[in-house]
Amino acid sequence: MQLQACGLLGGAYERHSHFTYEFHYVVGGRGSFEVGSRTLAIGPGDFFYTRPGTMHRSVLAAPGGYLLQYLGLFALEDPGDRDAVADLEARFGEGTIRQLGDRYHGFFAELARLSQAGDPCLQRAATFRFAGLLYEAMGDAPVMRHAHPAVERALEFMRVHVETMFTLDALVTALGIEKSYFIRLFKKSVGMPPMKYAMHLKMSAAAELLRGGVEPQARVAARVGFADPYHFAKCFRQWSGTAPGRYRRGRWPPCQ
Repeated sequence: MQLQACGLLGGAYERHSHFTYEFHYVVGGRGSFEVGSRTLAIGPGDFFYTRPGTMHRSVLAAPGGYLLQYLGLFALEDPGDRDAVADLEARFGEGTIRQLGDRYHGFFAELARLSQAGDPCLQRAATFRFAGLLYEAMGDAPVMRHAHPAVERALEFMRVHVETMFTLDALVTALGIEKSYFIRLFKKSVGMPPMKYAMHLKMSAAAELLRGGVEPQARVAARVGFADPYHFAKCFRQWSGTAPGRYRRGRWPPCQ
């Protein structure tokens, strides 16, 4: 088994399939997920998967919305993986939603960091941690805690406040924690400073709003907490490598 990739995706995408299992954990927003001939309503905390070769796509709940979800591509191919495949089929099932809640946000953020590391040992650690989550999700009541409670609360605060602007001071005040200690704790768990991750959530949501709607750029900026559309455009360019207008017109990324 191998966790080949894990990362945060800002939203809907067209019908496609993979050679691996594709797992989804929804962080924010709402939408629907079409798997085969079925359509599932999805929202924050939902965890589900598709088998290799199954056609699927995600759709926003309404025009002008967004959907933030972590995606993991998990390969189960070797003869030794047969038991895991059998367990998934018998105890979980393709297109079956497990409601894990918000407390796994920190786990997936850390999983993305490990899976993208250049160290093969850390990448294998991501695989084994994800395999542990799968078996936990197959049980009736997941109980494992994956991140420090302050990190979990911070991630939930960021998710709830995607559409507003806040400062690091406001965040640590809401958490009731010392600032420098919290920054070290968050970076160790998630792999980046807290405000950089908060901006990552905002820009992921903005990218989906740009891609899927016709609202003016200033309105999109306001939807993710920016009063100044020029400041938003600068931050979006830094995050994506291109201007919001070019991104909206579908000329980004250049390989597509």
